[in-house]
Amino acid sequence: MTNLTRTRILIFVLVALALGLVGTHLLLRDEAPLETLPASHGQPDPNLRPSIKTAPGSETEIKQWTAAPPRTPCVGPRGLDLGPENDDNPREKAIDIPYPRPFAGSHGLMGLSRTWMTAADRYGPYGWGDDKKTVAWSSVDWAALQNQCLERNAPRFKQPTPIQPERRFRMREAGEEVRMPVVEPQPDVPRTAIVFRAWEGYNYTAEDLVNLRATTAETALRFGGEYTVFLLVNVKDKDRNIFGSEQNYTRAVQELVPPEFQGMAVLFDETLLESWYPAIETHITTYQVMQPLQLFGHFYPEFDHFWQLELDLRFTGHAGRYLAAMSDFARAQPRKQAMERSTWFYIPEFHHGYADLLVAINASLEGGGGLGWGTKIDDFEPVGPRPPVDDPLEDNFAWGVGEEADFIAVGPCAHVQYMVDWAWRNWYQGLRAGTKTPRWMCQPAMGRASRTLLQAAHHAQAVQGLAVHSEATLSSFALWHGLKLVAPPHPVFQDPQWPLAKMNELYNGPGHVESHLEPGMAGMAHGAAIYDITPWAYVTTASSFWYSSPFPDKIYDAWLSRGPGNTSAEVPYVLWRSEDGSVYAPNMMLHPVKTNRNIVDLPAGPGPLLYVAIGGAVGLGLGLVGGGFWWWKRRSRGSYALLRKVDSE
Repeated sequence: MTNLTRTRILIFVLVALALGLVGTHLLLRDEAPLETLPASHGQPDPNLRPSIKTAPGSETEIKQWTAAPPRTPCVGPRGLDLGPENDDNPREKAIDIPYPRPFAGSHGLMGLSRTWMTAADRYGPYGWGDDKKTVAWSSVDWAALQNQCLERNAPRFKQPTPIQPERRFRMREAGEEVRMPVVEPQPDVPRTAIVFRAWEGYNYTAEDLVNLRATTAETALRFGGEYTVFLLVNVKDKDRNIFGSEQNYTRAVQELVPPEFQGMAVLFDETLLESWYPAIETHITTYQVMQPLQLFGHFYPEFDHFWQLELDLRFTGHAGRYLAAMSDFARAQPRKQAMERSTWFYIPEFHHGYADLLVAINASLEGGGGLGWGTKIDDFEPVGPRPPVDDPLEDNFAWGVGEEADFIAVGPCAHVQYMVDWAWRNWYQGLRAGTKTPRWMCQPAMGRASRTLLQAAHHAQAVQGLAVHSEATLSSFALWHGLKLVAPPHPVFQDPQWPLAKMNELYNGPGHVESHLEPGMAGMAHGAAIYDITPWAYVTTASSFWYSSPFPDKIYDAWLSRGPGNTSAEVPYVLWRSEDGSVYAPNMMLHPVKTNRNIVDLPAGPGPLLYVAIGGAVGLGLGLVGGGFWWWKRRSRGSYALLRKVDSE
């Protein structure tokens, strides 16, 4: 084959691939680009010159528990008590400009402050842009600071167990019994573990370090020991044999975790998961990201709740108050129709008040209890409480109000059976009813789980071999066991911003809430962008909180890199740049933020990459057809030439 022929084949294949990608995109994206709203919609005027002041105390105070001793201030990394007047505080600002309007969720409903901060305001106390180097961060011991804080506040807790140096995770012993959990009374002040997922090979950049410092200081230390922060590290190299000896384990901690966080690191590997869940066919992160958290709940019984967060999550405001707002909202929710409410993208300008959305959902269910009222499968008996009345019509949304949620989802949930192209729609193990078993997923695979919920999932996997995909695990087990599930409507922004009616249709479904009466889906949102993911990926990936969106990176990168003096470069509309070029961010939660160039550890489902895969397949098919045609033409031409030669002889 000549070089010219090879070049022609390569050009043909590339053209076929390009045509395949374009054709696939046009086929799946079945609507022309939506007309965007004016740029001024919810965007601060860059020409304003308002006063910038320190936010008032009412905006920044941390609420106390009424039935508990008050918090005792804790010591921060600079050796100072964390009071309101020292350098260990993020410096929140009140700016007299219109606050950017999220397309879904609400600051007011969630009790979140409408404050602003520059990157220096936010992360300066934790070493960001710290030219003075007032703290030798590598010598800070965040585990020791958390333990000291817990000791100061020990009278507030039922089990004030500190972080301990010895490892607790261990292999399952032969014949070791795993029991179903028993629902226990809720303590006056619950303890919550914040578990950041990490893995061997993770690149801890300066940005990651300040994020971890900020979250630990603003939760564990600011809230008087109510939170304890951990790094849960996936050791991928089994040859490290981390459970073979204490020396192996300690060596891995020292090699894989930055010094300041080594005391709060908990390691696991796949052999540990195989030991506890031998009947589950796979233990990789994509399919079973909750298994390590389930074991964490088993071996750390002093905690009542467990936040699982990813290292690419960012709080542009105070992390502790944001997480507290999530749990406060969930605690105030009734159990009745909680799952149905948790499927909706609450759009204030479209739904009006959240109470109006509740009324509309109730009307669509004709006052029924919804999925959380006696939902049951044949595989086990539920451990959750029975409803106080048999007929949900007799419950005026009182049951569950004031109770902690067993699962707090960070994104709206969906009914798996009705999803068209979710990659793991039919993946399950051990369920008697197979794919007919009702399952619900909440993206991404983050959230807060009660120990009861984790132990219930742990038992089902360890004893019965029951499993569903990562993002469906905690939500499904919560509803199967009659436990409380809530997805708080935290603020989410969209870029570009399309007409809200169209956004409501794509995320929530056509028509009014009361018209959502499909069998099995009554009262639930069922927008095409959620249930038919791929054609609408160009919409969902424009969100400030979506598993595969580039928008959070754009926000975060502009916020960190464009400071005073840099007045020309554009910034996303949710940010505001002052006259001197300082860039301010509103209070929000961003995900995913990949500006640190870390590899993606958890594929979360189909999205833009599916276009490439399908387009590649179409392109390959065209290439094979074209190649076959080229071969046939060449073969025919060769035969014809041979006959002519014979004739001439």
